[in-house]
Amino acid sequence: MITLEDLRGDSPEICGSLNKIRDEIRAVAKNNDEEDAMLTKRILEDLIQFSRKKRSAPLDCDSEKGPEKKKMKRVRVIPPKNSLDFAPKNSDHSQEEGKSRKAVRQGKTPTEMKQTVEEQPPGMPMEFKDKIMGLHGWDVKLVIQKKLTGTDMEDSQDRLSIPRGQMRADFLTQEEEAELEEKEEDGIHFKGLKVALIEPSLEESAIFLKKWKLGNSSTYMLSSPWKNVVINNGLRKGNIIQLWSFRVDYNPCLALIKLHN
Repeated sequence: MITLEDLRGDSPEICGSLNKIRDEIRAVAKNNDEEDAMLTKRILEDLIQFSRKKRSAPLDCDSEKGPEKKKMKRVRVIPPKNSLDFAPKNSDHSQEEGKSRKAVRQGKTPTEMKQTVEEQPPGMPMEFKDKIMGLHGWDVKLVIQKKLTGTDMEDSQDRLSIPRGQMRADFLTQEEEAELEEKEEDGIHFKGLKVALIEPSLEESAIFLKKWKLGNSSTYMLSSPWKNVVINNGLRKGNIIQLWSFRVDYNPCLALIKLHN
């Protein structure tokens, strides 16, 4: 609670001398009740103005004459090996609530509101979580969710494209990126990086992760033996799949999930 003593002591430059204000009001007030009412109104008006000026005034540290800002040292935090997060990075509960509130403001029906929330990709199925935890995996990230195209299914191509524009997270270190840049003996094709893969059937295998350059742009892809993964797991054109990354020790690994559609 703010008292008259607070006003007199903390903000005399705004409220003025309380006695002077009282004298001015007494000169025009008809009685004591009117004097109290006018005094209260004057004090509240000055207090509001004072509060507004404080909010709009720049901080001392941002002004030219203010104290010099302290330089903050960035600290890189490396997650512990047992830290797991199986939810997509952009599908937390608060964002879903935000989408629901936005849908309400736009006057959407309950069905339309549900569709708006479900635009976020589903989390990892429990059987895959258990599999990764059994391997002591960590740093789990959803790399991409996409629909399998005709090109992804062609035997002659034998690769799954991972377009950078559709990726939801970066998952390789700088050293691993550099390794993807190493060329074959022909000087044209990239060698690639052999990584462990959990297939949709939960079988463990290995696959080559490569970089494919198209003009000035580049994309990732899963290469040989991709067509074996397609056959063994009954993948078809139009299937919705998710590709997750995780690490065992500090080695990159992948998990391929076929969503029910």
